[in-house]
Amino acid sequence: MLVHVMRRPLAWLSNLLLLGGSIAILAGGWALLDGKLYQSVQKRQMEEVVNEGVDRGAVTPAAAPQPVSPLSVLSKSLLPKRDPLAIGELTIPRLDLDVVMREGVDEPSLRKAVGHLPSSAFPGQAGNVVLLGHRDTFFRPLRGILRGDRIRVRTVGRSFNYYVESVQVTEPDWPASVERTREPVVTLITCFPFDYIGPAPRRFVVRARLE
Repeated sequence: MLVHVMRRPLAWLSNLLLLGGSIAILAGGWALLDGKLYQSVQKRQMEEVVNEGVDRGAVTPAAAPQPVSPLSVLSKSLLPKRDPLAIGELTIPRLDLDVVMREGVDEPSLRKAVGHLPSSAFPGQAGNVVLLGHRDTFFRPLRGILRGDRIRVRTVGRSFNYYVESVQVTEPDWPASVERTREPVVTLITCFPFDYIGPAPRRFVVRARLE
């Protein structure tokens, strides 16, 4: 009788754990999908902004006005809009890394993109451009980075090329990674070790100098 009574709470606990695990898997899958969708949409939107600027700068004969259908207007209104916090793209060709940069290093930003530390220099300014990313998503390819690798930071209308001058593992509160500099550099920061389970105890820091 006692065994029968004990089985019921154990069954409930088992079902509860199974439900919790399923929810965690679904949440992780949704976060991954949300990030990929954001990246795809924002890259396309930024390309459209750049191309629109190029077209406006060109001198072309005036074209006759074309009729606009209500269906085309509706479809454009339903398309995802460009995120005003999306500031550009970070590319490392050798690692096949190409990711959108977003202003802010809060969790919603880092789930969708690589985050730009607001207190650091903005791409194109003199100083230290600090970019943070998760080791298990967008910055996972950094595990293969080497000194001398090329990094491109592109904003709307401008592009900046850097070369990697140092790669190091530091303590999480190492101040030199985010300190201001006179020379134009970009610093990439993620957690380390890359395969660590749970909150990683150290930081992987890449410093690159403007060419």
